Amino acid sequence: MHLSSFLFWDTDPSTLDYDKSITYIIPRVMDYGTMDDIREVYEYYGSDRILKVLLAAPSLDKKTISYFAWEYGISQHEFRSYRHKQEWKTWK
Repeated sequence: MHLSSFLFWDTDPSTLDYDKSITYIIPRVMDYGTMDDIREVYEYYGSDRILKVLLAAPSLDKKTISYFAWEYGISQHEFRSYRHKQEWKTWK
């Protein structure tokens, strides 16, 4: 799999194990990747695995959540990161 190097600014992309790092790679690509990156991830992991990882991801951009909720026909509340953001309290 060939993904844009800018996606992994905090790690050495050559050391990534695409099977062991699935919970790191998929959210990063879906939040910041190009369309080519997204296509690569879909081809490698498949739609079901991508959805499973996104639903459990601790942090996703709100646009990513909104898009994938629409794409899969599910509620945004099913995304862990959406529920987590709803629980944040504002300091008074």
